[in-house]
Amino acid sequence: MSKLAMIPQYLPEEIFLQIFRNLPVKSLGKCMCVSKAWNCLIKNPSFISTHLNNQLEKSSRNNSDNLFLVMSSDPGNELKMRYFLQFDDQEFSKYTQLQHDPFTDKHYVVGCCNGLLCFVDFKLGFIGNFMICNPIIRKCVRLPQPQPCFNGLPHNFTFGFGFDSRSNDYKLLKITKKDRLADVQLYSLKKKSWEILDPPKYDFYSNDFMVFVNGVVHFLVVQRVNDHGRSRCKLLVLGFDMADEVFKEIMLPESLSNAVKRPPSRLYVLSHGESLSIAVTEFCERGNCSIWIMKKYSVVETWTKMLSFEKIENRCFPRILGFRKNGGLLLKTSEVSQQLEISDEIENLEIHGRFSYIFSYVESLVLLDQVIDARSENSAKNVSKASDSIKGATNDCTRSAAGDEATDHSSGH
Repeated sequence: MSKLAMIPQYLPEEIFLQIFRNLPVKSLGKCMCVSKAWNCLIKNPSFISTHLNNQLEKSSRNNSDNLFLVMSSDPGNELKMRYFLQFDDQEFSKYTQLQHDPFTDKHYVVGCCNGLLCFVDFKLGFIGNFMICNPIIRKCVRLPQPQPCFNGLPHNFTFGFGFDSRSNDYKLLKITKKDRLADVQLYSLKKKSWEILDPPKYDFYSNDFMVFVNGVVHFLVVQRVNDHGRSRCKLLVLGFDMADEVFKEIMLPESLSNAVKRPPSRLYVLSHGESLSIAVTEFCERGNCSIWIMKKYSVVETWTKMLSFEKIENRCFPRILGFRKNGGLLLKTSEVSQQLEISDEIENLEIHGRFSYIFSYVESLVLLDQVIDARSENSAKNVSKASDSIKGATNDCTRSAAGDEATDHSSGH
């Protein structure tokens, strides 16, 4: 008898699936404890995708149940990160705190996508390890080391994490530059391997991590152009399509494109969720900020200057961390203590810490179906500590179902 045949016959399987897909992850964790048949249904890759799409559809609506993932360093220990899920409501109220510390060394969040976080840690200035985690179900995947590219410490590097909806695959783009040389590698979670790609012919504008929107990771680059016999530089947004695995240019408004000539200026690319597009902010040392939004993604003519503002109450000039559904901004206003504020009505949200990340977040079951049989016994021991440190927002029953599992893709396959 198959596992699915164990489901009570008085209700068809479709009814259970219809109910399950509307439940939050916490409740599904409890359902997994009811029977092996329910556990099998919920861990099915097809159901995981269906549940995720349902969660994304809910989050696309303008309601107060949408979540932000807020990460900041512990005021007493900058190497220790704290993780909170906050509702995007008027009070920015806390949903839960995640006890999640997969690394003992200094680490950064490369990106967030469909409930997954991609981390990188650094050892003595060198790129150390990459890890993809789902903190809600407490599963993580340690990636194999990329192929060596340069001897010695690279001058610049940036990373982008995103989802290829065409092949249902999560990918990590790594670009390393040293002098005029560039190395581009792409990791596929489905293939469990790195692939070397042809590098784009641009210079880095900064080492900021890439921003994932509409299946593309975005970052700022400098392009050298010939202007009537004279060489000059201009800025543009370079995107990497996760499905087609190709780079594409997105032109900036002229005032931003020429910002490379204004050394005191600093530009950042952000995700603008309301328009499913990107935004670019420019900060000037003289004390003003401009925010531009591409209202229709990939249509250059739709770049629109959203607003400009100056320093807030003579404090350090804030950095914009994200956009809220109500049109407000989340700002970092201090180098030491982080305060997140709404631009229209300044409000201290009392979230502190020197290093900060904010992402729109959706709870999901992604990674729940990851197999762990292929790893060696030694590999399993190497990742068990990282897995055990991820404390999801689930109870003991969920833990027994989801398990403290970690997949080590660095072992042989």
